[in-house]
Amino acid sequence: MKVLVIDDHPLMRSAIKREIKDHKPQARVILCAHKDEGMEAIRNQTIDLVIVEIGIPGGSMHTIREMRAAARGIKILVYSSVNEAIYALPAVASGAHGFLSKDSSGDELRIAIDMVLDSKTYFSKTIQETLLSQVIANVDASNHNPLQTLTPRERIVVHLLLQGKKIKTIAEMLNLKESTVSTFKANVFRKLQVGSLIALSEKMAMLR
Repeated sequence: MKVLVIDDHPLMRSAIKREIKDHKPQARVILCAHKDEGMEAIRNQTIDLVIVEIGIPGGSMHTIREMRAAARGIKILVYSSVNEAIYALPAVASGAHGFLSKDSSGDELRIAIDMVLDSKTYFSKTIQETLLSQVIANVDASNHNPLQTLTPRERIVVHLLLQGKKIKTIAEMLNLKESTVSTFKANVFRKLQVGSLIALSEKMAMLR
């Protein structure tokens, strides 16, 4: 069995490898520091399981989809420091088989690995409760992506903000009042839980 670990922190890569080898001594563990390096390994080798930190430079939901397209039978476990309440469901909707926070214990990592290898989906208890609440509310969990809460006009404002346009300029372009554009901006920041344009840019890149 081959397990590919993609993480940009050397100590974390070593720690994950140690957990895997302790749990599954027969596994061959391949370590990659960058997304492109990991994708090359996926394309050129038969990988059974990928454990990936989507918070690495260039990492996003698209990264997961790219992995699935490159090797359709591959199992993907996101093991990440990013907020699971925001990213866990979009990650699985994008094709991951599980999401585990790096705050979790080694035992939880082993459980997650076993479940994913057994073609089951792994979520923490917190996310399971969120899913249950959505089922009770009759909400489709596959649509649990914050970007989908943005209105068409809010998406346009986001696009222009990320191009570096000022509120006044956007108002003139869209024939709106500056106060209206400011309200759209505030709504976007609230829905995506960000406090700055830098954070907005990072979150948009991650969730696309």
